[in-house]
Amino acid sequence: SEEDEVQIVGADDASSASASASAAASSSRAPMIQARLPAYLMEAFEELYHEDGLAVLGRGLGTLLLLAAFVRFYADPGPDGHAALVREEQQNERLEQTAAAASSQTAQASSAAATVSTPPLVFVLGLKDSERRALVSTLVDWGTPPELLPTEVTNESGQGKDREAMYKRGGVFLITSRILIVDLLTQVANPKDIEGLLVAHAEKVTEQSTDAFILRIYRTQKQWIAGGGGGNDSSTMVSTATAGMPDAVRAVVRTSALSPSPHGFVKAFSDKCDALMAGFAKVDKILKSLHVRRLYLYPRFHDVVASELEQCPPYVDELHQQLTPAMKEIQNAIAAAVQVCIRELKKSTSLIEWSSSDLTLENCVTTNFDMQISHQLEHDWHKLSPQTKQLVNDLRTLRTLFQYLIQYDCISFYKLLNSIKTATVGARHPSMWILDASGDIIFTKARERIFKVTRPKPSKRVPNPVSRLKPILEENPKWRLLTQVVTEIRNDWPERQEHHRRTGSSQTAGGARVLILVKDERTLDSIRTYLVEGRERIMTLRWVRYLEQINDRSRAVARNAGGSSAISEESRLLLEEEGRARNFLFGAEADRSEHAGAKRKQPTFVPEWKRKQRRIAAEKSRGDRTMQAEDLERRAVLDEALQETEQDLFAGGQEKVGYSVKASKQLDADSSSSGDDYSDEEDELPYKVGNLDELRLVIRTYSGIEGDQTNLMLDDMKPDYVILYDAEPAFVRSLEIYASTTASAAATTSNKAPPKEVIDKKKSGSTGTGTDISKHDRLRVFFMLFEASSEEKNFLKALEREQRAFERLIQHKKTMPMPLNTVNTSTQEMQLAMGGAGGSYAGGSLPLSMDTRTGRGKATTNQQRREVCVDVREFRSALPSILHQGGMRLAPATLTVGDFVLSKVHCVERKSISDLFGSFASGRLYTQAESMCKHYKCPILLIEFDPSKSFCLQSGNDIGGDIRSDAVCSKMSLLALHFPKLRILWSRSPHETLRIFKLLKENHDEPDIDKAIEIGSNESLDTLLGMDPSQEADDGEEENEINEAARDMLLRLPGITVQTARTIMAHCDTIADLAEMSRDELKRLIGPLSGQRLFTFFRQSTK
Repeated sequence: SEEDEVQIVGADDASSASASASAAASSSRAPMIQARLPAYLMEAFEELYHEDGLAVLGRGLGTLLLLAAFVRFYADPGPDGHAALVREEQQNERLEQTAAAASSQTAQASSAAATVSTPPLVFVLGLKDSERRALVSTLVDWGTPPELLPTEVTNESGQGKDREAMYKRGGVFLITSRILIVDLLTQVANPKDIEGLLVAHAEKVTEQSTDAFILRIYRTQKQWIAGGGGGNDSSTMVSTATAGMPDAVRAVVRTSALSPSPHGFVKAFSDKCDALMAGFAKVDKILKSLHVRRLYLYPRFHDVVASELEQCPPYVDELHQQLTPAMKEIQNAIAAAVQVCIRELKKSTSLIEWSSSDLTLENCVTTNFDMQISHQLEHDWHKLSPQTKQLVNDLRTLRTLFQYLIQYDCISFYKLLNSIKTATVGARHPSMWILDASGDIIFTKARERIFKVTRPKPSKRVPNPVSRLKPILEENPKWRLLTQVVTEIRNDWPERQEHHRRTGSSQTAGGARVLILVKDERTLDSIRTYLVEGRERIMTLRWVRYLEQINDRSRAVARNAGGSSAISEESRLLLEEEGRARNFLFGAEADRSEHAGAKRKQPTFVPEWKRKQRRIAAEKSRGDRTMQAEDLERRAVLDEALQETEQDLFAGGQEKVGYSVKASKQLDADSSSSGDDYSDEEDELPYKVGNLDELRLVIRTYSGIEGDQTNLMLDDMKPDYVILYDAEPAFVRSLEIYASTTASAAATTSNKAPPKEVIDKKKSGSTGTGTDISKHDRLRVFFMLFEASSEEKNFLKALEREQRAFERLIQHKKTMPMPLNTVNTSTQEMQLAMGGAGGSYAGGSLPLSMDTRTGRGKATTNQQRREVCVDVREFRSALPSILHQGGMRLAPATLTVGDFVLSKVHCVERKSISDLFGSFASGRLYTQAESMCKHYKCPILLIEFDPSKSFCLQSGNDIGGDIRSDAVCSKMSLLALHFPKLRILWSRSPHETLRIFKLLKENHDEPDIDKAIEIGSNESLDTLLGMDPSQEADDGEEENEINEAARDMLLRLPGITVQTARTIMAHCDTIADLAEMSRDELKRLIGPLSGQRLFTFFRQSTK
């Protein structure tokens, strides 16, 4: 009753004092990490912490932030961590059970809560290297202490015993799947000590993946340790367990399951919703492989997500740029070429049923069209004609032309077309679209974007007019639009500063910070050069470089033919244009320098700042013996010339644009002036940093933002304006998150009423439009997009594809059956492997799986041979996971000889098709076969095929009538001739490999793991001398093997050749017998000269 609760709480004054002190400490303490997340991530954290499952978020909605919150929560042993909550819950249970001794129990609970226990052991799987760095950077930005940061486990983390000591200390570890599976199989990581697993990129977890292998072992052994039964739900926390927590988190933990589950926890994350619906019931298979039941969906149109991001949206200006007429004609011609290739592909593959939605122009623009077609043709790829294969390559080429048309400038795009044409002309089967009318339009219009040749009509006065070349040099339309946007930002920035001064809000010191996002490094270089140097400079430079490349061939032809009459009229015009372009380029620079009033320095005068730069360049290259002093001086002079040119270009560019681009160094323009008076302070000006009143442009690429560091980059830079030069849906969501947080903070600092309303709306979860906040307090975003282009189709199709995938996931979640048991999911082969109680790991104390069936009678399955020694490098493939599913007991080891050791006589070297061709090319297969034949009686070469591809080594069209030494069939024949003992097995799939391994292990002993590791690694002295007592003859048959070490030593003796070595090996058993032979015996055996040299070598003094 309530009275009893009051009496129990008030029974001890010390207990109430302790509670009040705890509440006071919690109020002064910083809030938990989860409270810093957006509302929808808080809800996702609550649901996923309450019950294990798979959380699927839209791209850019902060999947890595959610994962970082879990990492921080499980790593913290203090009062805000998972361990403290579990400890308080256990103490509260004991308090309820022993109400009579409430005072003593409360004191013990307080003392236990004050102590810091070992944090739980949690592993994070599936992260890329860049995502690991982003995760650690996020935790550091949250103020995480260094001792609570996750530990990265790589190949450089030491041996197994070193990792075992790390695991015993607890904490969160970022580990690769290959290392963790080996540690689990070798008991370096004990499953009973593992609290749980956090799995990133859950869409990649399939039944045959290494991550699923880890989860299967972890769940199975956890169930055996727990004694079977039980689910992964846990009891609800009582109210006293959350007394010292912030209000934002109390509701989360109050409804969360805090007791450690006997089966551990598995929490998976993914932001690729379309990948989850790629195949038949793929999401069900992924949930089964993850051993979880729940599916949590958070798309962009989710109510909580929409209400969070639409409170303070950014002020977006959508700028749709039209293509130029020439670009439109080229795009239409590329589309026509795609339709021609699709029509011919359908004719050449008449036996394949293509759906109407597969081969469409829209798919070619918006999806990985060529990869989808190649995937459908994989089974019959070896049957296709070369012309059909060329059509697939043409579709891939045309798909890239759609992208490069809007990304490159006119000169770069025309160069790309010429390189494709040159490569096609020399091919046996040229591209069909180049010979088509659409291909002619593509090349013609691409050339007209650069220049046009005009031919005046003949008249009476000029009967034979001379043709003229007119440079067009069409720029990328987005470049001109970008200049207009930057000019608008310059005009808007004073108004924003005035608004900040009027409202008293914080404002940026200096000029506005502008962030420009582009797709790749090539686009970054182009727009950076365009903004600094201007349109005329950049296009003329590229025009001159193109003319140099084209005219080199024309000059060579004219030189060999004896004059310019041997070249075409267009080539002659291009030769003349090169000179005019050079004069225009360098003449414009001279006029601009004179107009700016720059003084011409005397050649003999070297200013002090130049001398200082030369000394710095010399100091940087000190110790480099390969570079002479003249080279250093020449490089320093070249750097000075480049710097002067950039300063002149910068001065000329500022007259037109009036902004600067942020570089690695920002030098004051006055520091490089041409005055004659210099002082120490002026010498130091290039190394001083000051606030600039100009616009500060920062250009970044989407690929250059590692992992999910978008939020960190935005928080560090705090841009006032963002220009999306290229469209990326994920970054748009990140901008919405950043704008929502920054705009709310800016509104809170102002003296207006709307901020409270916005906060109330945020708490209640109602939607808002953000119109109450001034546009000057919101992030302004300029969204640039080509109208009616492949870029627009790709962007809209990506949004549509994600929305459709989430809608299918929502509908599938309503109808999909709930898994009854996600813990004991072992296969029948795994259950029959040990019969229920036999050991497979940890010296036989832990089972491979459990068989709870009764009345089985006498079990005979234990007589089967199931141990396999596996090289640790093979865990990158799916075969070890399939072997484990088939009931095999795996022993990971670092093997020098072979990949799998099945018994004392069977050693298997596994090769995929690509690995087989690579091993033949490098000669590695010969060495591997030689080692296996030396140490094992039955060496095996297993060639494993991909089940999705054809079961053949090479196409029948590639096999000619003549025998060629470079053909793979010839190499296989030579391999069989050189190694008669080598058995070659062919496997259609990894499941077929499992069946072959079971057949090979019948009637053979289990492999000796220690001996398999030792073979080939450290050959003892007895082995070198051929006296190894462990090598015994089997079945009374004497082994007459050659001691290769002694043979190699014999071949290195003076006077010994291959022919004489064979003679000596036929007459002498050991090298000692050879050394004891007399001079005459050696001469009769190997000849007078060789015998004398060998006799003298054995008896000469070593001093």
